[in-house]
Amino acid sequence: MKRAHRTAHARIWTVLGIALPLAFFTVLALRQTPPADRPAILIEAPANAAATGEGNQ
Repeated sequence: MKRAHRTAHARIWTVLGIALPLAFFTVLALRQTPPADRPAILIEAPANAAATGEGNQ
């Protein structure tokens, strides 16, 4: 019984030792950049473009 327990314990910690860092680095790789690092996106046309008709598509 002791040997089976040790074998299971070793397997569980081996799996955790591999799976946890992989999950951590996967989350870091898939993480979106914070809004401060993103370029500004123009939501509406500037006032002068609307007056001249350049903003219409």
